[in-house]
Amino acid sequence: MYNLLVVDDEEIAIRGIEKGIDWSSLPISTIYTAYDVEEARTLLTEHTIHIVLSDIDMPNQSGIDLLEWMNENCPTVVTIFLTGHADFKYAQQAVQLDCFDYLLKPIDHHVLKACVNKALDKVRDFEQLAKIRGTYDLFYEQWNKQRPILIERFWQDVLHYRQSAAPQHLDSMMQTYALQLHAESPIRTVLISIEQWREEWSARDEEIMTYGVKNAAEEIILQNDSGHIVQDGNGIMYALFYSSKDDENESATIEARCNQFIHQCKNMLHCHLSCYIGEKVEVRQIRSAVESLLELERSNVSAICAVILERDHKRTLGHAAPQQVHFADWALLLESGKQTELSMRIDECFDQMQASKVDYTYMASFYFGFMNMIFQWFNKKSVPMTDVFAKKEWEVGENVLKSLSRMRAWTQQLSLQICEYANQNGKDVSQAVEKIQRYMEENLGEEFSRELAAKRVFLNPAYLSRLFRRETGFSLTDYLVRLRIGKARVELEKTNNRISDIAVAVGYANFSHFSKLFKKMTGLTPQEYRKKYQDV
Repeated sequence: MYNLLVVDDEEIAIRGIEKGIDWSSLPISTIYTAYDVEEARTLLTEHTIHIVLSDIDMPNQSGIDLLEWMNENCPTVVTIFLTGHADFKYAQQAVQLDCFDYLLKPIDHHVLKACVNKALDKVRDFEQLAKIRGTYDLFYEQWNKQRPILIERFWQDVLHYRQSAAPQHLDSMMQTYALQLHAESPIRTVLISIEQWREEWSARDEEIMTYGVKNAAEEIILQNDSGHIVQDGNGIMYALFYSSKDDENESATIEARCNQFIHQCKNMLHCHLSCYIGEKVEVRQIRSAVESLLELERSNVSAICAVILERDHKRTLGHAAPQQVHFADWALLLESGKQTELSMRIDECFDQMQASKVDYTYMASFYFGFMNMIFQWFNKKSVPMTDVFAKKEWEVGENVLKSLSRMRAWTQQLSLQICEYANQNGKDVSQAVEKIQRYMEENLGEEFSRELAAKRVFLNPAYLSRLFRRETGFSLTDYLVRLRIGKARVELEKTNNRISDIAVAVGYANFSHFSKLFKKMTGLTPQEYRKKYQDV
């Protein structure tokens, strides 16, 4: 049902509309009346009014003044003007202010009733539009709450080659997520590498504490600057600064924040971490920027809890030299059978070669580097090359080495064949991870730390942790606990050695700690476990 307001300074006119017309055939529930504009405004403020029938020429303020006020304060109210003046000026003003209709007095009651009935259709249209807007607002509110997560996922997809970095694709996606950026916008990346937890956390505990580190990074490093904190799926995170200003002090400001962040995380979150601050690049170059920072992190085997600036470690290469190809990363993608990601990396590598106008010598160097990676893969798998390359596709002629397009196609073809073979014949862990696993198994009773393990395979500790988790599904700590508890179970089942001696033998000098871990893993205390399985 709908409400009607009649506004006229003549009582007889109001009474004629209110009482002289049979409104029962229309869905009109209440008819309000007002004798001037001020009274009408009060009623419009206090009640829900759907249609206004108003005289134009009234003392003090006119119906035109009322319509101007309604357009600003209650724009969904439909207005019909009633006037005894056939003045074009009034009609023109009414049309300009979006009046629904303009009727001349004396008014035929049937005509007025028909006009109100048409006005009700417009009222219903407003109601339908309001429902649509309400639904939109609801979904927009939900989308806006999820927007930070969606933006983080977008950056993860870009960095992991799941999203094209072509300018047109980047621009489209950034517009979708309402990012005030385009492919050529400046961006600065800070790589945050968690190097060591001061407590022996489980994988779940590490995940919770890493969430705390992420929040701290947003508050301390990013602060109120435009940007985003992105947590990488491999246990690393990035602070992205969407900076459009050319501020010489920006880098120094970020460096000071990173130092504060490292100090706070060390004291409050019980972790050691380092920050690697990159140079400002265009958004479309973010993958190369991140690769440079990852290379800095990989090569850092001494400094901990440090802020490292990329500009201080840049090599003195030719201005147009392409970035070094990380064949070790490509090898991991080969082993995992991740053809899509590897294909995108190959394309990006050759795009850089094209832009740098590399010569024959560089092409030959790339060829030997790529083939060395492939030979190592076959050697590790103990697979004859002819099992994968029946037609000796690895052999290339001068025409391939002198053509970037042919070399690109050849590289893509070989990687595709190897990935397909890897997917069909299972996956394996890298030599570094295999070496650490073997070291753990052979030294269960010895003290173990991530730093000692990293030294054995000549890797950065944080990088080793991510590599180990990615390839095994376990953190170093969780994997070692499983090995130790597994060995203890065998000892409890097959020997009568004292439980405290077994605990020490598998690396736990603290018997209480050993007992808690054992029960957490098996659901039984060591004593209950021995009794259950030796009585069988």
